[in-house]
Amino acid sequence: QEAIAQCREAEDAGADAIVFLIGTWILCDHVIDAARSISLPMGVWGIPEPISFSSVGANAVHGTMEELGIRHRLFYGEADDSEVTGEIAAFTRAASAYRQCRSARFGLIGGRAISAYTTAADPNQIKEVFGTEVEHIDQLILLEKARGIREEQVDELVALVKGRYGAVEADEEYVKKSVSLYAALKEIKEEYELDFFSVKCLGELMDTYTSCCLALAMLNDEGIVANCQCSVNAALSMYIMSKLTDDPPYFGDVNTVIKKEGVARLINCGSIPGRLAQSMEDVKIVNQYEYMGKGRGACTFFCCKEGDVTFGTLGRIHGRYVMSIAEGQAFQEPMEKLAEVRTWAQGFVRLNCDPMKFYENLRSNHCAACYGKCMPELIEFCRIAGIEYIEN
Repeated sequence: QEAIAQCREAEDAGADAIVFLIGTWILCDHVIDAARSISLPMGVWGIPEPISFSSVGANAVHGTMEELGIRHRLFYGEADDSEVTGEIAAFTRAASAYRQCRSARFGLIGGRAISAYTTAADPNQIKEVFGTEVEHIDQLILLEKARGIREEQVDELVALVKGRYGAVEADEEYVKKSVSLYAALKEIKEEYELDFFSVKCLGELMDTYTSCCLALAMLNDEGIVANCQCSVNAALSMYIMSKLTDDPPYFGDVNTVIKKEGVARLINCGSIPGRLAQSMEDVKIVNQYEYMGKGRGACTFFCCKEGDVTFGTLGRIHGRYVMSIAEGQAFQEPMEKLAEVRTWAQGFVRLNCDPMKFYENLRSNHCAACYGKCMPELIEFCRIAGIEYIEN
């Protein structure tokens, strides 16, 4: 009863996970009953110390949990063993991300764009697997709010853009409409109490008004996770990563995988946040391409900074969720090379894995990635959520 009471007290206080440190041989029901009384991710930690019989006690608890179908993580090592403490740290960070997913609200503003099947998902399945609530919002609400933003506020936001980024070369008309969308999206976020969201953009909104590119870049620069094309699984992936790293996550295409060099070229159609540049001074705001839509718009143009990168993109295989995970190192290329393809922000990542395996496990036109080494956390997240992961 004491163990049950302590676990419940920890859960009520907002704990992300419980790790049961097995100090010696114990009666298994002391852990099992406590474990069954809570809904937190949990681990069992055994110590390789002969005199204590901790290892044997952990074996018994671990085996009992397996027999009863209690999902858990087994840890084994001394308290001063950096390998096991690192594993526990990754587990608890992943558990924190999972807990935040379970209370999160995701806004789906619009519907599936350009027949991209893999951007769509089942809200009921998302609720079951991740606990995230999906709120569907019509794009008309966004359009009406954007058109209703006061002129004085628009001018203030244009000044904000000019002060935040290195150069603003886009037409004033496009910038004004873009910041109106930015303000409208912030209103929607507050009104619907959203934690993250995705906007269809391509099609009606971009033809009728303007693109969401600059607005989404600005929001992600402020730590608000948002993407376009109503790419649900990529948005979920971004939200998970945002809880594991300091920089905003990357969202967009893997434009090309250069097999001989083991390099992935990343391109987004205009909304990569400026914080992924080496400096905000390196970010140009330029006109969106005319062929993208009648309303055109403004977008970011720069090369992503150097550093360790982790890919982690959710997808589905015959209805079941999987996450493809890979690591690499981002490096910079001259702006002239970027402009040969598009005047959109781009990134270049030298992969730590077989480039063909990486390519085969891309199951969408979109991927999600972040700066830093967080593969262990993403693997732990998948284990906690009970979904398959593919380690490239």
